[in-house]
Amino acid sequence: MEICQSCGMDISKEEHKGSNADGTLSVDYCAYCYKDGTFANELTLEQYVEMGLEYSPEYQGADTETEKKKIKEQTRAYLSQLKRWQEAAE
Repeated sequence: MEICQSCGMDISKEEHKGSNADGTLSVDYCAYCYKDGTFANELTLEQYVEMGLEYSPEYQGADTETEKKKIKEQTRAYLSQLKRWQEAAE
């Protein structure tokens, strides 16, 4: 499975892929994160974590703050390994 190297979304389908500056489809980023060769936003990793949790059924259904904290930490760990965030850390 191909995933967006910014948000982790599945980009296996062409309609989900972002676009490069030359109009070709990005192999690394989704249409929501990357358009015309630039990132669609200047969000930080922490902001991406928070945004992702809004769409996480697991997080939304967590019964305790301890569970929510664990899911948030797992999300941060996952996203921090993606290309965008690895390059930002350099």
